[in-house]
Order: sequence, then structure tokens, then C-alpha cells
Amino acid sequence: MNLLRIQIFLSAVLFLLPTKSMAQNAAESEQKDIDFVEKLLETKANEFKSAPSKSFEPKQKTQKAEYTSVQSESFFLDLATIQKNYMPKTNRIHLGAGFTLLPSDVFYRTIGLNLKASYHFTETWGVEAFGYLFTSQARDEVNKLESVQKLSVKNLVSLSAFYGLNLYFNSIYGKTALLNYRIIPFEVYQTVGLGKVRTHDDEETTSFQVGIGDIFSLSRSSALRIDLNWAFYNAHNYLGEEQASNSLFLTISYGHFFPEPIYR
Repeated sequence: MNLLRIQIFLSAVLFLLPTKSMAQNAAESEQKDIDFVEKLLETKANEFKSAPSKSFEPKQKTQKAEYTSVQSESFFLDLATIQKNYMPKTNRIHLGAGFTLLPSDVFYRTIGLNLKASYHFTETWGVEAFGYLFTSQARDEVNKLESVQKLSVKNLVSLSAFYGLNLYFNSIYGKTALLNYRIIPFEVYQTVGLGKVRTHDDEETTSFQVGIGDIFSLSRSSALRIDLNWAFYNAHNYLGEEQASNSLFLTISYGHFFPEPIYR
């Protein structure tokens, strides 16, 4: 029995000896690795401290871009503006004719013909001469009053002609669409001038008129024109009394410009 206990004790001692030796070897190896790393870090830190410092040198300034040469070297240099507007008017003569209606004439239906001739110094300014001839016809209401109630109705002043000179000023250019079919350039203008009004009694009196209108360009030389003019004058009525009067003229005319424009 004692022999058996001795053998077991010896076996345990022999088993524990190698285990303790392996643990010691591992600990010693790990310590060596730590020492090596610490030594390496200390060496690199010393090298960094001893390295000469480099002064900061700013980068050289870059040359600024020369935008002035971009235009001269542009790919689109050979392109030019074709026109300022669709139908130029500078140094051109406009001749037109059309129909005129007097919407301010209540009791008579007064209509007429008109002729216009203008010269344009620039695209904005021009001078215009015009002439209107009128004819009047009593409305149906007036005829009923005379036939049924035996009432006589007369205009205080009835016009037979209107002519004069206007200063032309163009203010707005634009374009409009005709039923999504065609683009029509137009311009809005104003007129002011002096003229002569002739009544059915062959009396002539001086008038002052202002107006506004549109020119719709059908081509570079033809146009449709719509005007609304308001004339102020003094004239004798059918009773022979002088009174201040005014008349509205709604005009629709067709015109042509001469000479042909210069195409660029």
C-alpha cells in the first residue's frame, strides 16, 4: 500500500513539473516581446525629435484667368444678330388704307374710308399724314322715332371729313400666337397731332387728337393696323351755336412699307 502511494506521488510531481516550466517559458517570451516593442517606440520617438523642422512655404500664386480673350477666341464669334425686330421701319415709308367707324356717334351709323402715309426716322419715331371721309345713315331707332312718334332726331355735329398730321411714337414690341398656328410680331404705338375737322355744314375747325394702336406684321413689308383716335374740337351745331365736341375714330387698315428692308 505504501509503495502504491509513493508511485502516485511521484507521477503527480512529474506531471506538474513540465506544466510549470511551460508557463514560465510563455511569460518570459511575452515579456521579451513587450521589451522589444517599447525599445522600438523609444527609438522612433528619438528620431522624430532629432529630425530638422521644415519651415512652411506657401504655394506659389497661380495666374488669374484672362476672360478678355475668351470672347475673341469664342466659337460663336462668327455669329451675328439677324435683326432687331421682325419688320424694321427706319428710313421707310408706310402707305395704308382701310375702314373707319365712329363709335361715339349714337344716333347715326357713321362709317368711312381712310388713307395714311408715314415716314419713320427711327424704329421709335416717325411722322404721319392721314385723311378720313365719312358717310352717315340714321339708325333704325331714329327712323322709328320719326315714323311712329313724329320726333326729329339730329346730331349736334356730324362729320364729313377729318385730316391732319400726327407724331408717331413706338413704345412696345412683342409677339402673339394665332390659334397656335403662327407667331405674329406686333408693336404698340401712340400718336399725337393737329388736324382739321369738316362738318356736314362745310365748316372746318382745328382739332387736337391723340391715339393708340397696334401694327401686326404680316411680313417684313406688310402689316395690319388697328387705331383708336380721339379728336377734340370746337364746332357749330345744327342750331348755329358753337360748342366743344369730341369724336372717337376706330380704324382698321392694311399697309405696305417701302423700300424693302436690308436683309443681313
